[in-house]
Amino acid sequence: MKRHLLVTILLLGILTSMPSSVFSREQADSVVLERLFSYRKIYTPGTVKSHVTNVYIKRNFNVWRRNVALWLIPSMYSIAEGERSYLSETYNRVKFNDFQDYDLKRHVSFSTIRHNRHTMSITTEFLKPSLYSTCLYDDHVLSPFSRNNRHYYRYRIRYTDGDSVIINFKPRIPSNTQLVSGHACVQESTGKIIRATFDGEYDMMRFHTETTQGDADVSSLLPKHCRTHLVFKFIGNQVYFNNEAVYDCPSMPDSVNDVFDAQLMDSIRPVKLSESERRIFDQWVEQHKPDTNAVVDTVHHFNFAKDVLQDAIGDNLISSIRFESSRARMKLSPILDPQYISYSSTHGFAYKLKMGAYYNIDDNHFFEFQPWCGYNFKYKKFYFTLPLYYNYRPDRNGQLTIIYGNGNRIANGSIIEEIKRERGDTLQIDEDQLDYFEDNYLTISNNYMIIKGLDLTTGFTYHRRVPYKPEVMWHYGKPQTYNTLAPMISIRLKPWQYGPLFSVDYERAIKGLADANIDYERWEFDGSWKVDIKPLRKLNARFGYGFYTRKKSNYFVDYNHFRDNKLPGGWDDDWSGDFQLLNSSWYNESRYYARTHFSYESPFLVGTWLPLLGRIIEKERLYFSALSIDNTRPYYELGYGFSTRFVSLGLFTSFLSSEFQKIDVKFTFELFRRW
Repeated sequence: MKRHLLVTILLLGILTSMPSSVFSREQADSVVLERLFSYRKIYTPGTVKSHVTNVYIKRNFNVWRRNVALWLIPSMYSIAEGERSYLSETYNRVKFNDFQDYDLKRHVSFSTIRHNRHTMSITTEFLKPSLYSTCLYDDHVLSPFSRNNRHYYRYRIRYTDGDSVIINFKPRIPSNTQLVSGHACVQESTGKIIRATFDGEYDMMRFHTETTQGDADVSSLLPKHCRTHLVFKFIGNQVYFNNEAVYDCPSMPDSVNDVFDAQLMDSIRPVKLSESERRIFDQWVEQHKPDTNAVVDTVHHFNFAKDVLQDAIGDNLISSIRFESSRARMKLSPILDPQYISYSSTHGFAYKLKMGAYYNIDDNHFFEFQPWCGYNFKYKKFYFTLPLYYNYRPDRNGQLTIIYGNGNRIANGSIIEEIKRERGDTLQIDEDQLDYFEDNYLTISNNYMIIKGLDLTTGFTYHRRVPYKPEVMWHYGKPQTYNTLAPMISIRLKPWQYGPLFSVDYERAIKGLADANIDYERWEFDGSWKVDIKPLRKLNARFGYGFYTRKKSNYFVDYNHFRDNKLPGGWDDDWSGDFQLLNSSWYNESRYYARTHFSYESPFLVGTWLPLLGRIIEKERLYFSALSIDNTRPYYELGYGFSTRFVSLGLFTSFLSSEFQKIDVKFTFELFRRW
């Protein structure tokens, strides 16, 4: 009896003490996490602006498996043949403007890659994780050390004897590309991260990072020593990277500027090379004697197969073409760039190229040239836009703009209807592409900021529209060209930096001026707002209203803010704020329009939770669009889309009131978008 009584008392004691101990443990864990999330705000300035440090970066990579597909990967053609192990080193001075925004000056470099080529430069971003920011790397991979992301991670804290704790973390959503797992050693009294280790997968690369943070103040927000091991696999190719960065190294004289020097690098290197790395280094030095201190290009002998076929053609086909001098710079997207291939059942396949050029006269006067061109295979049409900008008062947004292009082909059924009325409904007309016209246009405008947040643009637009079948137009007595010359004025209002953008546009075409045979007067009002919602979520909203106060015909009175794009861009170009399935002839012939668009973007919606698909999904979006125009019922579009490392895919449906109209699939390639 006494034994049973003792057991009962013991059990009651355990049961009554458990809630108290559990609560005490949870409370202690919450305090530690709160200190971790608050460290940046309490103990540091919270910014790294103007912070300067010297960084040594070492990259050692081994090509374990390779095939012909390696030639098609940007920057990888240099290692698509020949040696399988390479070593690259740089010694740099870095001035931070923000965690992911910095200016870099290279003092010394060394590389065993032929011509000192830059291979897989994207891997260096894994050497500068921003632990206290929302994202570890620029705009991707959510940091487990940010308060904004705590709901996406599970934490477990292990206490030690000293003033430090071990925090283990893992994603609540398993195998998600935006989350990592690992552990960190954190100072218990302040929440300062001493060192951290984490694993993840992003953009076709698995990575394992070990970072030791700086000692105090601004330095504690940045790594002091970081190692990252990466594995890249693609169509049978397999490459391993071992990257290492050492911060706060001794300064170098400014006179040492971008020097390729193996002997100097060997003398200033802050860490020892491993045995395999030393073997690669010594082998390269031995092969290049007695020109050890010379730039690699000076000891290279011309070889047509390598220098022309591999470097010139291979480089330009799959990598961006770049040029830079003290006053000018230029960049052309790769000739074979998967991310500029797009498809929809409405517009078919399309491909385009982009270019950017800049020429600086002085700090307040510079030119920008940003043309793009492309081909739509369904319409068998080559499109181009050639915008030239002259900036003369950057502080006041003073800019003179000249844009010439052939626009998107435009449809207008009013001409067919007019011919039928004039010649009789029984008249047989080959209507195939009769209502389609090529649109060449020229816009010259000047923009100037009146007061902060208020810009005024004035200028004119000239359109020359030529029918696809001019002989048919001539046969029925219709003009073979339709020209418009329209002076215009536009007001842009942005009340605050991250607020909405409002615009009012007025355009008045003058008939008889410069052979113009169409006149009209048009007003358009537009408002858009992109709201960033941490972490990595966005709400896009757009509203528009346009109408004609003067309109004698329905010929080509297309709206400035309401166009059909036959060369769509990628995920971030035009997948929000536009209709995907709407026939352009509907609004080209309408006296007015009122439209609205909403899209919500998040890395965690529906597909993220699926076992296989969720592993590669980076972002998801929901779409809603509505339109009211003349002589038709309300039009709606609903859509869902997701972006992966390979493609962005969207599914859209359209309705007239509640009546289903059509469904369409749209995709663009995203392969190597960040490379």
